[in-house]
Amino acid sequence: MHSYQLKELIMEYDTEQITIRMIKKFVDLNDKIVLEIGCGEGKTSSLLADDTKKYIGIDTDGPSINNAISKFKNVDFKIGNGESLEFENSFFDIVLFTLSLHHQNSRIALKEAGRVLKDKGKVLILEPSIDGELQHFFHLFDDETSEINEALDNIMKSTLILEQQETFNAITTFNSLSEICNYPFDREKVNPGDADRIIEKLNQLQIISADHQPIHLNDTINIYCLAKEL
Repeated sequence: MHSYQLKELIMEYDTEQITIRMIKKFVDLNDKIVLEIGCGEGKTSSLLADDTKKYIGIDTDGPSINNAISKFKNVDFKIGNGESLEFENSFFDIVLFTLSLHHQNSRIALKEAGRVLKDKGKVLILEPSIDGELQHFFHLFDDETSEINEALDNIMKSTLILEQQETFNAITTFNSLSEICNYPFDREKVNPGDADRIIEKLNQLQIISADHQPIHLNDTINIYCLAKEL
């Protein structure tokens, strides 16, 4: 799960909640049993859960799950990963991957999602576009292009049936140039010279800002809706 879902206090991700609206456009959550894989600290989970019968969010990161449990009471949060789901067959109406499929063995995770999915259920996958503005800055320090492309390839090869797909932009706002230069972007630590690389990338993308002016970046997201073949 990208750090930008875990660091909401130092930037604003998807200020217009486009992601929530797109998920609700693609699937009906009312009275459904939902599994979210890659829930992070649970903000998205909490905004979706009230419409559902039961909402379970899993993530491999223990501290994130602990934070989610402390913040949100309408979701059942657990430590877990998509490659080995501890749930019975045909249990969920909806399985949701939130920017997480490429962080695991996507072929195995899709197979597991199909196993726990009810016959008329849906698998909804949100994956970052490799060309999105925000993704460019993650690629500076950990280029995930091959993993994202592999996830897309496995979506297309899956025994699940691709029903529809769409691309949308979620706006990420950094309050200043200093803030984006010090944002983790999945780095373990900020190294000397990293700020210069970030500023160079901003210039390449023709995104220029004075130090105390907000910087707005598009996070371009691909959303895929798949169904189990009957």
